[in-house]
Amino acid sequence: TVTAYQQYGFSSPEELDEACSAAYAAMQESLTELKQVEKTLNGKKELQRQVLAYSKTRPVRDGLKQQKNAKAKAAYRQKHESDFIIADAAARYFRENGISKLPSYKALQAEIESLIKEKNSGYNDYRAKREEYRRLQTVKGNIDQILRRSEPQRRKEQNHERQYPP
Repeated sequence: TVTAYQQYGFSSPEELDEACSAAYAAMQESLTELKQVEKTLNGKKELQRQVLAYSKTRPVRDGLKQQKNAKAKAAYRQKHESDFIIADAAARYFRENGISKLPSYKALQAEIESLIKEKNSGYNDYRAKREEYRRLQTVKGNIDQILRRSEPQRRKEQNHERQYPP
């Protein structure tokens, strides 16, 4: 503990407390950034799922346009009802999120891969900061324990001297 205390270059317990606070703040900041990247990544993955679902229903939607009359359109729509439900859900998702032009699947995939790399490096950064915080907490706890032990011993010695003067 003393070696670690000296390696960090602390000259007082207050400096150690400040370092612990700074390490905790850095860890929390890293975690916040990581959560933001994960949120963005999940949003992109959901958009990708909706784009894929919408594009898979394109032949069915085009088939509806080829039907000549209302009766044939109704029969066709009923026959392919599940595909139209999927397409309608995807269209609703696009409207709710203000997406007027669909991004390409490949562009989304590239963006997702980039976000995954960013997330992985963010996790590595967070783990390193968490480990640093834990080390500082351990050193702080040990130093506090050492200081507390030596204080009562001194008090006992002082009390002992008062009761039995030399």
